[in-house]
Amino acid sequence: MPADFSSAGMRAALAAAPGPGIAAEEIGDAARALKQASRVIEATYDAPYLAHGQLEPPSAIARWNADGTLELWLPNQAPELFQQAAAKAAGIAPEQIILHSSPLGGFFGRHFLYGTANPFPQAIQLAKAVGRPVKLIWSREEEFLRDALRPMGLARFRAGIDENGLPQALYAEAVGESPTERWFGRQPDKANKSAVEGIARKPYAIPNRRVAQVYLEHLPTIGYWRSVGHSMNDFFYESFLDEVADAGQQDPYALRLRLLADKPRHKALLQAVAELSGGWKRGPFTAGDGSQRARGVAMASPFGSEVATIAEVSIEGGSVVVHDVWVAFDPGSIVNPAIVEAQVKSAVALGLSSTLLEEVVYENGMPRARNFGAYPILPPGRMPRVHVRIVESGAPMGGVGEPGLPGVPPAVINAVAVLTGQRVRSLPLSRTRFASA
Repeated sequence: MPADFSSAGMRAALAAAPGPGIAAEEIGDAARALKQASRVIEATYDAPYLAHGQLEPPSAIARWNADGTLELWLPNQAPELFQQAAAKAAGIAPEQIILHSSPLGGFFGRHFLYGTANPFPQAIQLAKAVGRPVKLIWSREEEFLRDALRPMGLARFRAGIDENGLPQALYAEAVGESPTERWFGRQPDKANKSAVEGIARKPYAIPNRRVAQVYLEHLPTIGYWRSVGHSMNDFFYESFLDEVADAGQQDPYALRLRLLADKPRHKALLQAVAELSGGWKRGPFTAGDGSQRARGVAMASPFGSEVATIAEVSIEGGSVVVHDVWVAFDPGSIVNPAIVEAQVKSAVALGLSSTLLEEVVYENGMPRARNFGAYPILPPGRMPRVHVRIVESGAPMGGVGEPGLPGVPPAVINAVAVLTGQRVRSLPLSRTRFASA
């Protein structure tokens, strides 16, 4: 890592990276529609590097056996891939690796193959050197230094609205690099799917769209983080869609319903979350405790599932307080509703933590945080009430563990904008002090 690398410098590099990028989605003629629009809205959004911050520190046990086999005990999310990587690190055939996959104590994409972000190659070499089994546990400081981070991301948007305040064109550029490109190879002539997921192929009926990836490599080690590209891209898109609604003097919930008129699955889900929340109301309004509150809404389509989210917020002492989050979740079909609800609630917690507090900041080539003292995560006292309604549409079964997260950041941000009049386009919210509503 260069000694002068910084998060601020990386954000500036992302902002300066020139378009138009490689198209991931082209429908109609966005450039022409923008020229013909009654009004054009522009905005740039960004989100920081994130650590995984799981409670379990990375660890590995290695034992060389007399028959030449190597046994490993290590938490992992892909045993076959880890077996191949361990064989390469040990200099033996994959069939000589005996891999014991232990339970994961929190992971969110952390226990994957990220080069030097894993301790098992060290354990292998140490066990070989001393001729005895070796148990290796990284300290928290080592973990924060070596973590494979959720990439920093930035997206540039332009939208054109007509004389009725309805969007007719959307032009978007997602700037950066995805973990898939880093670890599985990049196709220079093709936009990476995970780099644009959450921006490309949204269900809204905007007739002219162009979504592209502008590739820019990250210097830190990057990796998958819960909900991958959706974790930031849905924040970018769904927040900007509220800006489009405001510019066209449209209610953001009503606009979404209108744009989903030909998408019955999505429309039903949006109506379900409004009903779950007691009926859509944007605000500001006075709650029963006398506080001024507002609500924001967002949708996401991660990993074969569909999600609609509403968040209710207030401002206390200059900071955002999230009181309730309502989630209508359609994974197609389910087996165990209790597990689905638990996964959605945990995803909401992680999404809210990243919205309010989390960021990895690099200064002088090093991460500022080397433990939780400098990397705050959501404390129990700031966890809102979470209400979940499962809607089974009968579509093919989608994911459950990740889709509850992406709708949280934009729903909160959209609510904050209504309540305070401040449109925040850069996370986390802890950077901003808000005046009381």
